[in-house]
Amino acid sequence: MGFQGKKEGIRRLKGSMMLLLVIFMSIFFDYFILNNPFLYLLFILICIPPFILSIFLKLEQDFIVKHSPKILAIIAIIIISLVIIANIFIPSLTFLFALVVSSNLLLISCWHFSLSLYKKHRLIFIYSGSGYCIIILFLWFAHLILNIFTYSMLFYHLLAAILLPLLLALIGMLLIVVAELSMKKKGLLNYI
Repeated sequence: MGFQGKKEGIRRLKGSMMLLLVIFMSIFFDYFILNNPFLYLLFILICIPPFILSIFLKLEQDFIVKHSPKILAIIAIIIISLVIIANIFIPSLTFLFALVVSSNLLLISCWHFSLSLYKKHRLIFIYSGSGYCIIILFLWFAHLILNIFTYSMLFYHLLAAILLPLLLALIGMLLIVVAELSMKKKGLLNYI
């Protein structure tokens, strides 16, 4: 691979690292969106296991890769159980909670498949990234509309906390897509 290919490869890697940064930012900022310690704890218990599984799969740990379907099934059961618990204890915030959890799981999926060379994985990357962006935009507009007459600094900080990860995620995805299109045009990248 020539210098140009390396340059584009580094751009892809930067995009993926930016998505990783957005995951950490989202996990931190979502505390302010949920505004409920109990829901935030459930949110952490839901989002951290898939993120850790994704890291181990990226590192290609034999035990994790071999048993990933079983581990994923267990994680799915835990996630469903925790969402049901949230619905039982705080039904008024279930919709918000589901949106926040969904956006983060989509973001983790987007990051996990961001550097894959498989066509099916590229589609998952695009769809999960798009889904994340749509949900976050919806959350941003919902907060804006519901609090349109609120002029507190907390309200504006909350809007920024929602919008900043979205902008960084879009930049990260754009870096990856533009780099890959450039590499495909030069014949340096072929999907499997």
